[in-house]
Amino acid sequence: MIHRRPRVSLWLVLVLGAALAAGCAGSPDARKARHLARGDQYFGKQQYREAVIEYRNALQLDPESKVAIRQLGLAHYELGQLAQAFRYLQRAEELEPDNLEVRVRLGAILLLARQPDRAQQEADLVLERAPEHFGGLMLLAGAADTRAEIDAAIKRLEGARERFVGRAAYHIALGQLYLRKRDVDAARRVLEDGAARDPRSVEARLALGELHLLQRDLPRAEEAFRAAAGLAPVASPARLQLAAFYLITRRPADARQVLEEATRAAPDFLPAWRQLGEIALAERRYEDAGKAVATVLKKDGSDLEALLLRGRIRLAQGQTTEGLEDFQRVVKLEPRLAAARLLLAEGHLRAGNVQQAKAELKAAATADPRDLRAPLTLARLLLQTGAPEAALDELKPVVARAPASALSWELLGTAHLARRRPAEALEAFREVTRLTPASGRGPYLTGVALRALGKTAEARQSFETALARTPAAVEPLAGLVGLALAERRPEMALQRVQQQLAVAPQAAALHSLLGDVHQSGGRMREAEAAYLRAMELEPRSTVPYRQLGRLYANARDYDRALARLNEALAVAPRHVPTLMLAGIVAGLKGDAPGARAFYERALAVDPRFAPAANNLAYSLSEHGGDAERALRLAQAAREAAPEDPYIADTLGWILAKRGVSLRGLALLEEAAARLPDNPTVQYHVATAAHGTGDRTRAQRALTRALALPGAFPERDAARTLQTSLGVPGS
Repeated sequence: MIHRRPRVSLWLVLVLGAALAAGCAGSPDARKARHLARGDQYFGKQQYREAVIEYRNALQLDPESKVAIRQLGLAHYELGQLAQAFRYLQRAEELEPDNLEVRVRLGAILLLARQPDRAQQEADLVLERAPEHFGGLMLLAGAADTRAEIDAAIKRLEGARERFVGRAAYHIALGQLYLRKRDVDAARRVLEDGAARDPRSVEARLALGELHLLQRDLPRAEEAFRAAAGLAPVASPARLQLAAFYLITRRPADARQVLEEATRAAPDFLPAWRQLGEIALAERRYEDAGKAVATVLKKDGSDLEALLLRGRIRLAQGQTTEGLEDFQRVVKLEPRLAAARLLLAEGHLRAGNVQQAKAELKAAATADPRDLRAPLTLARLLLQTGAPEAALDELKPVVARAPASALSWELLGTAHLARRRPAEALEAFREVTRLTPASGRGPYLTGVALRALGKTAEARQSFETALARTPAAVEPLAGLVGLALAERRPEMALQRVQQQLAVAPQAAALHSLLGDVHQSGGRMREAEAAYLRAMELEPRSTVPYRQLGRLYANARDYDRALARLNEALAVAPRHVPTLMLAGIVAGLKGDAPGARAFYERALAVDPRFAPAANNLAYSLSEHGGDAERALRLAQAAREAAPEDPYIADTLGWILAKRGVSLRGLALLEEAAARLPDNPTVQYHVATAAHGTGDRTRAQRALTRALALPGAFPERDAARTLQTSLGVPGS
């Protein structure tokens, strides 16, 4: 008997087919395919923001989707969101190493990040696989850095002229190479040829604008930038470059007008909103800056550049905690973004977290080894906190890697000076002079090192060279004044300042220096007149106010001094040095609560300002107050400035008074070695040594304290201790 398969009704087939179709349509693979297809449609229509949403949806369904990762990188690149693009393109390159378009765009981002070596590697790989790949040639041109690389790139592009002539990007790349070779005429010919062959090329007009700007032909530069903006869509980089031109030429109102027109016509053009926010921040219009960045984040809450901008706005407003939150969010999204790490370090410094700042600077240097900002900022911070040897460790590899950086050599020389190595400092400062031949900075620093070496005549010559280059500079003139006063020739000091004022009569800083010279010579009326003239020339500078305050304080006219300092604070209420000086004057007046109030204000602005923390700690310890806070402040000051002997004295004295005598004595001995002529410090050593039972050390320090000339507040207490120790009277 033949067994027949049962017939399946058409109805059942249709039902099963519909069920299977529904099942496939709801499967993750099917949903991913739909998101990718929609993303491609948006990408093809240049609707990149919508494409990003679809590709992200696809990536959620399949985190290893090569297509979604690649297309997200390309879409972010087209949107100008380079930090996000870099993250995805790096991953795409790992997954699809033969995708040349990915490599070209990744190389372009590396160029913008000042990493031409890595960009060159990408160009070489692209051209190895496709020798006439247009994007690879453009990347090669952009990455060329040395003279040999530039010549090789020009030769290669000139060899491809027949194939690519008429393409604006080709002419732009070749023109930029000639500019780097400093052949301006050849660059102009190439760029004008490109613009003539493609009259509607936005890029060609922009390149011509940059050439004219480089030559300081501002009317023709503006004409080219405006022509490019007119040819391009409203939401285009050409509008941004026109606005940037206006900012460079100090026409911010025109820049704002261009950007505001763009945002009205294209509200989703986020780069224009970001640039408006940047302008408002620079002009301290924080409310407007916040509104601009809020518009961006409302449309794209993960826009890294907008988050960084909002953090900077918050820092500028004193909202340090909130600013740190923005920077930390960016670092979480993109851990290798050096710019975010740098801002995070700045935020930590403002919050007083020096160690965290150092850690972020090291992370930034690791994330982008070619960016010198992180190691140089770290070196400067180490110098400020009294760690010159650590600064040298940071600077030596930087100088080896970037020998053309004048700032690197300057910091290296400063570190050598701090380590009392003036000969090594002199070598570094001479390199600064060689690298910046038109600047007076190098000769001034060289003079400082020569003076430290005892070569007075050569130092004087270097200071004079610095002044010849920058007549209004106060530092080299102060160097000359210092030399004259050290030689006990006050008339020469006064004459030299007056001579320089004849060259630069409107330089407020020189009038302030004139006041200092008069004050050192006891000519108080003339000093006052000089400071008042400095205030008149530069009313927003706090320097002459502070110097007047010091003048009146030295004359024990404390009320008048405080009046002048309060005038300075009315101009700049958050100026820490003025607040510090006001606290000192109030203390000299005997107003301990008033002094503490000024120190508190200084610390509210800069919680890690060591002098204010030190003085407040000492005041709390000596005049009654929160003893625990006094200790914390002294410890914080010590951490911020570990080589300051006055801070060592404060912390040691507080510890000694709390019974921690051995640790306190070690700090006080350190201070006494650096301040051998300070009777108060010697008295502190004697008291602490007495507390440890070391009568010999106590007697030695007490004898020194009482033998020093002049009065000091603890003299009576020192004599009492003298009696108890049996030290012979002085």
